[in-house]
Amino acid sequence: WPFFRRIYDAALALNTDYVVMLEPDNTIHGPIKRLPQHDAGGLHVKGRFFRMPQLVEHLAQQRSPGFTWTHESMEAGLCGGAYFRTEVILDAFSDENMMKIDWTQLAEKVDKEIYSSDFAMQYALAARGWRVGIWEEVAQMDKDPDEPKAGPRDAAFRHYCSCYPGGKPTYNLKMRPEDEELVQAAPFHYTKENSNCQLCYSLERYMENWGSAKCTNRMPVKYSQKLMDRYHPELKTEPCKLPFLCEPGTYLDGATPSKQALPDAGGNPATNR
Repeated sequence: WPFFRRIYDAALALNTDYVVMLEPDNTIHGPIKRLPQHDAGGLHVKGRFFRMPQLVEHLAQQRSPGFTWTHESMEAGLCGGAYFRTEVILDAFSDENMMKIDWTQLAEKVDKEIYSSDFAMQYALAARGWRVGIWEEVAQMDKDPDEPKAGPRDAAFRHYCSCYPGGKPTYNLKMRPEDEELVQAAPFHYTKENSNCQLCYSLERYMENWGSAKCTNRMPVKYSQKLMDRYHPELKTEPCKLPFLCEPGTYLDGATPSKQALPDAGGNPATNR
């Protein structure tokens, strides 16, 4: 949810016709030669499709009557190197339109991967009837160091898999010694926990952790008990260890503490929340 709010706010701040989203593992190899032709576009992921399209296609009829989520749209990967029209971001990724989608039903019928940004964006765009296409300005690099797995060799942007020989190029970049004094490590409080977790978000906890809801969707999100039992069954009997979802050391409502439940950091029994 913070991701969508941040790309929305970035689009507002940039005030451009299009936004090209780059990730830490992208490299840039030249100017854009093939101009965008769709509302959004990205890397060609051949054969990829999304399940249960009908769950969002009916929402699209409000803005785009007759809209159908095509296989070509589904094959466009919205990873680093993807583009979006600003109008599209401000519509599809707004707090209100994001929350019109039944994310719980999607997660229950598909899987928790729909909470990954590159998948969630596809559902959000389809729910508003925007057209997504393949963009030949981004290439996917795989095990061959020179020949892309997808996309042309002269693409402006390259995206890398973890299998790339020698590792992702940008991850191997070293800072020049004379620049080291310009930055410092992030405070340990903000980096000690890995936030790469699905079904681990709570607006209440976000505000407790960061002090405000400025950089996230202002509307609360609640996961179904079915999803929590499926992906976090440990929370039924153990104290919370997911600081972005619940306060560590506390039990979620309805949990039945096990005899092996650990005390909190102060040596006291974990408490209900």
